[in-house]
Amino acid sequence: MTPSGSPPRSRIHPLEDPLGTDGPFDAAHKAPGMTVDPDALVLPAFEDLADLPGEATPWHNAYDLDRSASIDGVPPPVRYGDRGVAVVPTGIGKTAAATTTAALCSSPRIDLDGALVLSVGAAGGPPALPIGSVVVADTIVDWDDKCRVDPDDEGSLALNPYTDEGAFELDAGLLEEARAAADAVDLSEGPDRGTRSSDAAPDPPTIAGGTNLCGDELWHGRELAAQAAWLVEANEAGPYRATEMEDAGTAAALERFGRLDRYLSVRGISNHDRPPAGVPARESLLDPGFEAGFGPAIENAVRVARSVIEDLAA
Repeated sequence: MTPSGSPPRSRIHPLEDPLGTDGPFDAAHKAPGMTVDPDALVLPAFEDLADLPGEATPWHNAYDLDRSASIDGVPPPVRYGDRGVAVVPTGIGKTAAATTTAALCSSPRIDLDGALVLSVGAAGGPPALPIGSVVVADTIVDWDDKCRVDPDDEGSLALNPYTDEGAFELDAGLLEEARAAADAVDLSEGPDRGTRSSDAAPDPPTIAGGTNLCGDELWHGRELAAQAAWLVEANEAGPYRATEMEDAGTAAALERFGRLDRYLSVRGISNHDRPPAGVPARESLLDPGFEAGFGPAIENAVRVARSVIEDLAA
């Protein structure tokens, strides 16, 4: 079912007049001095692209985000309305996500004290999860924080974490509450359940926990999936359930600002990270239907995230 109800109204506070005149800013006439105080800040990666609808689009469809605030260091404006939800795309990749998140955390124009912060978007995933499934991650592992060399004489993969800073464990209490809220959500199966390969699970989409593996590359293939599994296990965080490109950067910035305990990563599985049996990885990746699951993945991720916001943001 579609989540119902409305989150609490957002709070708007006037800042002191930087020109030194008496009294506070008048929010109606001096909008640049307005500070936004959301109950939930949603961080999709991007607006509409040439070949894909934006991860931010469903939020504009669901909420009347009729106001905006410009934040230094954040190219798009923060959009918000009167229902406690603010939305701003981070940009694609960990660098963009970390920079945007740090700018938001340090800006006097947005007050994130007590706010729920959610990354909500699409992700790849192993075939064990049907397309359209939603992963509410308990751990985020940085795919790029590793030491890698040629395989040794026995042919085994030489791969290990490079530092001890590449894994982020999210707050267990917040996750318990979020998953309880998510349990009430009915997921869309899409036109054909989104399954494109005989290796894919035949079951309808589901809501799962587990590890989100975040890296600055779009990868696809069985050998790379084996490396991904190895790295996650080396971080004692396996098994991985989603692969994407922003959330380690977001988590790192939030941790620096002491806000990681209010962070959730909600990802819909739009494609599988390896080809069906007998199909080369390049052919699978370049298949025109590779992103066919993007629509149901985003729809389901937003359904889950909205239910979580409406239950937890208050």
